[in-house]
Amino acid sequence: MTQPTSRPWYRTVAGLLPRQMRRRLLCLGRDLASIPARLKPGARPVPWSSLHDVGGGEFHTVGRAILNSLVTEAGLTPDDHVLDIGCGTGRVAFALADYLTAKGCYTGFDVASSGLAWMIRHLPPAAAPFRIVRADVFNTEYRQQSAARAAAYRFPVSSGSVDVAFATSVFTHLLPPDAENYLAEIGRSLRPGGRAYVTAFLMTPERLAPAQAGRAFVPFHPFGEVAHVGDVNVPEAMIAFDEAVFMGWVEKAGLVLSPPVKYGHWCGEAPAPGQEFQDILVLRKPV
Repeated sequence: MTQPTSRPWYRTVAGLLPRQMRRRLLCLGRDLASIPARLKPGARPVPWSSLHDVGGGEFHTVGRAILNSLVTEAGLTPDDHVLDIGCGTGRVAFALADYLTAKGCYTGFDVASSGLAWMIRHLPPAAAPFRIVRADVFNTEYRQQSAARAAAYRFPVSSGSVDVAFATSVFTHLLPPDAENYLAEIGRSLRPGGRAYVTAFLMTPERLAPAQAGRAFVPFHPFGEVAHVGDVNVPEAMIAFDEAVFMGWVEKAGLVLSPPVKYGHWCGEAPAPGQEFQDILVLRKPV
């Protein structure tokens, strides 16, 4: 019988550190590893992870991949008004700067002022007008000084003015009232016929046991009646919503799911070719 492999010592030590310190060390490691590429002649600007961590993958490559998904799955065209929900340091904005025409328009918002400042400083010239807004709402890691809550935040766009909205790795960090409000705001912002591209962790009955048993990328624990979190002390760090509840919020927001959910492999399944990590939903506002 094969004996279970012991946990590496450095993972044990890392587990004893506060979560924010672990995240900062991870960002520092990424930044140090990226220095040779940054020093190459002609290297494009890439934000430091320690400035605003927006996940793994090469910055510009991931941005172009998300843009391709917006075109192929959400029907984005170069003349559209695009709403970037949680734009971070602008990895998709860089790709959109080359894609949108003068008839198009970009609005992006985020809570991290340092990341937005870097984005504004380094964005390439674009034909379309770009509007970048700091969202003055409380966030455990990026904006603790604000008393305003995401559950009451109003997106910085007029009602019915947006053709395509997208939120990648945003709903995985929102508390239930915040997520419900963000879906309602997507519904308000979209024009009739507009589309939204959203990623999330959707907990289904089939996924519950594997997620709680630790076969997902982190063990998930019940959080209230509608969610499951990776850390009950910092629930926004990683959160999954009961699928039926999430789809109820979608319906309440006046949105419909089309096509069906594309489930990711975050819960420990062996990934199929082309399968993404998070679940993908394309939501449409009926005409």
